[in-house]
This record gives sequence, C-alpha cells and structure tokens, in this order.
Amino acid sequence: MPAPKDAWTSSSISESKPWGETHVWHALGHIHGKLIHIRKGERTSLKYHKVKTEIFFVISGELKVTFGNSKTLKNPEKYPYQTKTLRPMEVLYVQSECPYRLEAAEDSQVIEVGDRVTDEPVRIDDDYGRETKSG
Repeated sequence: MPAPKDAWTSSSISESKPWGETHVWHALGHIHGKLIHIRKGERTSLKYHKVKTEIFFVISGELKVTFGNSKTLKNPEKYPYQTKTLRPMEVLYVQSECPYRLEAAEDSQVIEVGDRVTDEPVRIDDDYGRETKSG
C-alpha cells in the first residue's frame, strides 16, 4: 500500500536588502518561492545564475526589467540587453546564464519561483557596493 500523501505548514525566511526585502519559502525539491518588495527608485544587481532558472510575476507596482540572453555576457554589442516595463499580472522568465536586473518605477511586489535555492548569483554590477565578478 502506498504511503499516504500529506499537507504541511512552514514559515518563510525574511531578509533585508539594500533595495527592499525578500521572504523566501521552500516548496518541492529544489523549487522555492520568494516574495520580493522593491522600493520605488531602487534596483537589484545586474546578475545571472549559473544553473538557476527564475520566473518573476509582478503582483503590484511597475518594474523596468533589463535582460539579455546567454550570449549577451560575452558579446553585448552583438547580443544587446533589452528593457521592458512590467506591470501587475505580467511575467519575466529568466533562464540560467541570462543576465537581468529589476528596477522599481514605483513600490513593487513580485513573486519569484526558482528551481535552485542554493545557486548564488554572479553580480555584474551593483549600486550598493556588494561584490561583483571580476573581468
């Protein structure tokens, strides 16, 4: 007889960021969720992940998103960054090795769903003095 399926509760982990705050919760396997608050006029690092893929769903506010593909990192002239404005109910999908940045045109809330909790970002540029990758 198969083991019974179960339901459970847990708590999120909150973290203050220089641009706002995050609330992370673990879901299934390597899948996680994150509620992101970005204050008006602030932005995240320009970064990418080596293996993590992320989906960003805008709940409220307005975000200017900058993103590229995996070739943008090596040749931004040939494969330039794109910018788009996202509003509530719109989505940005970012695969691993693709650089991106989120910038709040107004106070914004975003849900992130990612497939690797422990894949630390590689920062390309950061407004807050946090370590970035070298050359």
